[in-house]
Amino acid sequence: MRHILLALSLLLLAVAPVRADSAPVEWALGDATYFAGSDITVNRAVNGSLTATGETVALTNNSAVKGNAWIAGRHVAVEGTIGGDLYIRAQDGIINGTVKGNVSFYGASLVFGPDARIAGNVSYFTALPAEIDKGAEIKGSMKSGLFRNDPRDDEAFVIPPSMMPRHDSFSAMRGWSAPGYGLSWGGAVFFGFIAGLIAALWPAEGARLGDTLRQDPFMALVFGAFIFFGVPVVAVMALFTIVGIPLTLILLLLWPLIVLAGIVAIILALGAMVDERFTFVDAGLARRLAGIIVATVLLRIGISLPVLGGLIWLGAVLVGIGALALVGRSRLPS
Repeated sequence: MRHILLALSLLLLAVAPVRADSAPVEWALGDATYFAGSDITVNRAVNGSLTATGETVALTNNSAVKGNAWIAGRHVAVEGTIGGDLYIRAQDGIINGTVKGNVSFYGASLVFGPDARIAGNVSYFTALPAEIDKGAEIKGSMKSGLFRNDPRDDEAFVIPPSMMPRHDSFSAMRGWSAPGYGLSWGGAVFFGFIAGLIAALWPAEGARLGDTLRQDPFMALVFGAFIFFGVPVVAVMALFTIVGIPLTLILLLLWPLIVLAGIVAIILALGAMVDERFTFVDAGLARRLAGIIVATVLLRIGISLPVLGGLIWLGAVLVGIGALALVGRSRLPS
């Protein structure tokens, strides 16, 4: 388990916000590029999507983002080219460049400069109407939501559906769905492979997860529910404070990883419990891997059941996250 906790610790260090007096940090995950720091200036091409958070974020006219851009900060200025959609959560936003997709803005004020060229729709939620220069071109529709002065007005605080917090990682979520729900056989094989790798390299960790699940499943469920539902709540609460926007971004990046870790953990725990039932086979790697295979198949079949599939997925993820947290807590010095 210490190996898993070490990996998560390194991940947190990688995405943690830097001090205000330090240089911005940059890292890449697949075709996505991430920036974090106090003052961020992007003046080059980004071959993929872009996510940036900081006090001030500026995309100069030399910048070109091939995919979508998600920016959070106090002051945001975009003068370059965005090949996909542009999402801005900031106090003040200035768009004076080209956006080939849609624009979504949440903050205090929004300005479109004379060189703004928006090919898609614009939706924004601000304290005042957006300022649009006569030279700006917006080909799509404009949808706005404004803070109103009269608190007695039923529409004093109305957030249009299009302005609800969104990130590319969650764009596929619908209804009961969440990262991992509707797990395909290919996805099940992937998670089973990860669980099998851990069972082969660190067999004691799978056994500890199995013992935790067998001895205190209710406590694992409670811990998992607290983490699973608590992280998004904290992220949403932080979103409404400018200083908390970097924290929101970190939580949005961390939450899917927690869910995926829960899926792997529940496969390890179930696999360890199945392993104990295979008494007709000598204990060892083959028996542990057989338990992982059986656990993976059972989980995939359970998730695929109509109506109950969503509940089974949710319960499995909650228990997996909780078991992982309980095992990690037991390793902390008393």
